[in-house]
Amino acid sequence: MARPAKDGIDYFPLDVDFLQDDKIRLIKAEFGSKGILIVISLLCDIYRTTGYYKVWDKDSCLLMADAVGCGIVPENITQVVQGCLRRSIFNNGVFQMFGILTSAGIQRRYIRAVSTREEIQIIKEYWLLDSSDKKDVPTSILNKVTFKTVNSEKTNVNLENNAVNLQINPQSKGKKSKGEKSIEQIGSTAKAVSPASPPFISLILRDNSEYQVTERQIEEWRALYPAVDIKQEFRKMKGWCDTNPSRRKTKSGIKKFINSWLSRSQGQKEIPQPQNGITNDWDEYLKNSMKEMTHDL
Repeated sequence: MARPAKDGIDYFPLDVDFLQDDKIRLIKAEFGSKGILIVISLLCDIYRTTGYYKVWDKDSCLLMADAVGCGIVPENITQVVQGCLRRSIFNNGVFQMFGILTSAGIQRRYIRAVSTREEIQIIKEYWLLDSSDKKDVPTSILNKVTFKTVNSEKTNVNLENNAVNLQINPQSKGKKSKGEKSIEQIGSTAKAVSPASPPFISLILRDNSEYQVTERQIEEWRALYPAVDIKQEFRKMKGWCDTNPSRRKTKSGIKKFINSWLSRSQGQKEIPQPQNGITNDWDEYLKNSMKEMTHDL
């Protein structure tokens, strides 16, 4: 029985100035030497398995913490991954859309490492390189690239509630190479990715992941709560979440928290201000509203 083709690679180049890169230095400054260990472990796992990406979920986080050891717990892994996404060590757009960790640099190293293979299979939706730029993707490699698509419905990420800026790489309109033909062949069957709304702000959750709030959602909430300065209220929510780590919300509870907060703010705008020094009812309303608003979900 023939041995199945290998997806990953056995080794990858680590630049001698890796530790001098500003992004890596910031990870070290924020998380210490354990942050560097986690980043290198993530890179090793990506190159070892699929070669150019890693599906990231709760189980992946648990397994990575177990593999790294050294007293590192899943929360440490999550924090470092979020730090890497903020600093573009991993591409945040593709992560928000598909829940995978990858970057243009990882893909660039991968396709060069497997350049001697007869065929290089790449998932089109994850592709971050410019196929028309020969410096990015040499023609000799592009001719071997075959693109396939991913069923986005099976991902664990809610596409409607996450902003993404997924680069669609232009193709040459002249004579097409074999690699470019393969892109054209799958074009008719690939699902179109609708333009996503840009992000406005993110709220940190109980597990240290972040809930992205988009401009489109802001407009929807503005229509529901017309008396409220929606963007200012979200800035307040962010401050509350940042300063109350033990009372942060879960992924399943964050929307209820948001709507409760905005509903209370709407109610406060509609209730007339106290007059003639009579403040008991007003104070009681605010007290009860804040108690319900910040109740742990």
